[in-house]
Amino acid sequence: MMKFYLLFISFALCGSMLFAQEDEIEAPLEYPFAETGTEVPRGVFGDDDRKEVRDAEGIEDYVRATAVMVPKTAVRGNRVYGQTLRQRLNKIYGDHPFDADVRFLDQPTSAYCTGFLIAPDILVTAGHCIETMEQAKNYYWIFDYTNELKYKKDTWSGYLDVDPNDIYEVAEVLDAYFQDLSTYTDYSVLRLNRKSERAPYRFRTSGEVSTYSKVSTIGSPTGLPLKYADNAKVVDNSPERWFKNDIDGFPGNSGGPVFNPLGFIEGIHVRGAVELQDGKYTGDYKYDYSCNCIKTVKWWSTFGTAGSHAHRITKVPNDLLHRAIYENIEYAIKSRNGDRLKSWLAYSWLLDHDYTNERGRLEWAAINSDNMDALKAIMAKTETVIQDQNGRNLLFYAIDNNNQSFLDYLLEKNISPDQEDNSGVSPLKYAMKRSSQRSIETFLEAGANPYVVDSYGNNLLHWAAENGDVQFIRDLVNLGVNAGSRNYAGKRPEDIAKKAKRKSVRKLLKKARKKKRL
Repeated sequence: MMKFYLLFISFALCGSMLFAQEDEIEAPLEYPFAETGTEVPRGVFGDDDRKEVRDAEGIEDYVRATAVMVPKTAVRGNRVYGQTLRQRLNKIYGDHPFDADVRFLDQPTSAYCTGFLIAPDILVTAGHCIETMEQAKNYYWIFDYTNELKYKKDTWSGYLDVDPNDIYEVAEVLDAYFQDLSTYTDYSVLRLNRKSERAPYRFRTSGEVSTYSKVSTIGSPTGLPLKYADNAKVVDNSPERWFKNDIDGFPGNSGGPVFNPLGFIEGIHVRGAVELQDGKYTGDYKYDYSCNCIKTVKWWSTFGTAGSHAHRITKVPNDLLHRAIYENIEYAIKSRNGDRLKSWLAYSWLLDHDYTNERGRLEWAAINSDNMDALKAIMAKTETVIQDQNGRNLLFYAIDNNNQSFLDYLLEKNISPDQEDNSGVSPLKYAMKRSSQRSIETFLEAGANPYVVDSYGNNLLHWAAENGDVQFIRDLVNLGVNAGSRNYAGKRPEDIAKKAKRKSVRKLLKKARKKKRL
């Protein structure tokens, strides 16, 4: 008599396909992109719904952002070696015929787990797949591992030729936790050895997945090239750290993305149901004595089984989610990808968050990248007066960037050229220090205080005397800047002109000091 065992780890044991229960009324969608932690308003079960990812419409970006974990021992150069599913099952169960429900028999089974990008170089998977760098160093993460790759027979098994640019390694385990039996915590967040241009998945940061809402996954069932499994829903939303669903999940699906019809991540596929046969647990395939054949493990309902479990993405530590959002926005700014920036600004609360203030305002990234469109998009969503850790406002960065259009825009946004930083330097004084006459003129036209002095006691005429622009000196005098003012070294502007060997400027400044007509 077969018995049902409620839980299994997809990576170590065998995955399952899950059969849908009767239709239920889906709960309203809770807004997914609000600040982290906030509450907001609101095997196979049935037919095998797995399909080649190329046959699923509208998920191309999701496929490209999904990777598989392959042992380095299976990779030679850009060739990934592995047995077919047929060879693998014959090795386990013997040379028996296959039932018609066993699919993809002649495809390779090289992968062990699945993972997905949430930032250009941040990949999420299950904790039981990778917990430490000691484990991580033994595997590659390969993107575009699909049936588009042609499997070529070799002496003992066969191989796929993959693009070397699609092969990544783990540079750092940012955080990982696997405690299945006590807290059901099972996640791993990895930093890859380089950034990818692929569009990462967005993910829920607020609220929770709706009961009976539809969910899908992309993964590597039993190590096969990526498959898309849909036609599933959330069947139990009560556990704190995970939710139960009826996704068709197999071993190798572990760590894969569980996303809703809008494409954002609700969870990480981590567990499924298994069946006990001949003293061993199986959740994907079995030998059936009644037909003397190999079959796919199936259940007619999630009732009485574990179903598939997804670790909630909102139970990944907030600082890692903040980091991912920040780095997606930063990447979009630097790469001038307006569509991606618009997509990630759905998390606009991060712009004024403590994380961003500590790491570096994204407005500065826009200015430093000379990306005016990004600066405007970001400033349209920020609420605070923007200063860096040194108390400097955005005008300082525009001066460094030497971009007049940034200065004009920031002044239109009423950012003050007289606002001093923590050391008492204003943007106007900073422009003097950087010898940026155009910036100084722009600030004065915008109403900046013309009577400022720098840390050496120099006023604007001291500065202009060295630079020698006669018309600018006349303008400063007309604004009332004192030509007789001495700096802390006791020097008047005319003395500065003399040292700079600017005779005409010196004469002009002496006349101004004596209040003669210029």
